[in-house]
Amino acid sequence: MIVSSARLLVFLVLIFGLSAAASAKVARAPVLDLPLKCTVGVDCFVQHFMDVRPGKHAADNQCGSLTYNGHKGTDIRIRTLAQMDKGVPVLAAEDGTVTNLRRGVNDQYYSDYSKKKKKEIYNIGLGNVVILNHGGKWTTFYAHLKKGSIQVVKGQRVSKGDILGYVGMSGLTEFPHLHFELRHKNKRIDPFTGLEKNATCGKFEKNYWSATASPKLPYVPTFFVNSGFSETRPEGRKDLETGRKKQDEFRTGARHLFFWNYYIGSRKGDKVSLKLMDPDGKVLTKHTTKPMGKHQISRTLFIGVKRPSSGWKQGIYRGEIAILRDGKKIRESATIVFR
Repeated sequence: MIVSSARLLVFLVLIFGLSAAASAKVARAPVLDLPLKCTVGVDCFVQHFMDVRPGKHAADNQCGSLTYNGHKGTDIRIRTLAQMDKGVPVLAAEDGTVTNLRRGVNDQYYSDYSKKKKKEIYNIGLGNVVILNHGGKWTTFYAHLKKGSIQVVKGQRVSKGDILGYVGMSGLTEFPHLHFELRHKNKRIDPFTGLEKNATCGKFEKNYWSATASPKLPYVPTFFVNSGFSETRPEGRKDLETGRKKQDEFRTGARHLFFWNYYIGSRKGDKVSLKLMDPDGKVLTKHTTKPMGKHQISRTLFIGVKRPSSGWKQGIYRGEIAILRDGKKIRESATIVFR
């Protein structure tokens, strides 16, 4: 069959156009959905963003303090270890292929390891991890997954929203969370700004979150993780983070009542006010801290009172915390019932 030059040219252009379109489809940048099955601001929170300030001083993409020097991704935390034990699914943020993974690392606070073991865990870093390839040299990393929870195998094709594993605390970590990274040509990209690590803060090129995910990820500089009551004094953040400290009721013979709070995003100059009130609204004890001397990512505070000589009144006791910042108050409250 003889084909005219003009028809051959049209045919070649068509084939080239289809090939280019197919190539572009493969090479397009990912459009990321939320990589956890949770509600941000309710049962999960963005605790750390990528450090985008060069040098020794850290800054998140808003020039704020929700990061630390050299942090390379986005940390989406859950409230407690009890929540982790129950299971919070980690989801594929975009269609892709599993190119690598690691299993078998225990869930444990890094600070609780022996000195010798810390060296080993430090080198492991990301702990149990799944890496997805999205084409066009785009990859995503899902790290610190719970031991024994990984649901995929190397070479497996996954779709957006598929379960990869569950939130854990494996590797170099001090709280239960997912460490998420977006990379292009193995360079880390901040999915909130499109900028590379250590670029600058306060500037934006592209948001890689989907239209569904982006509104669910507002920048919240300060938020409360855990508030509650207990009959015994908290030993620190880890004590509250287990999820086993909180009580909804307390006993007639309880010798003390403590109100406590664990929050993220303490700022230089902040003062914090705590109050504990009985069922009649009488303030049993209160305390206001001195102004903070520097920014601090997390902070744990509590107040307590001994059992009155007349005994505990029946009813609802109330605890309140207010962060005093720039003439405004950021508030949180909790209640406990005595019967």
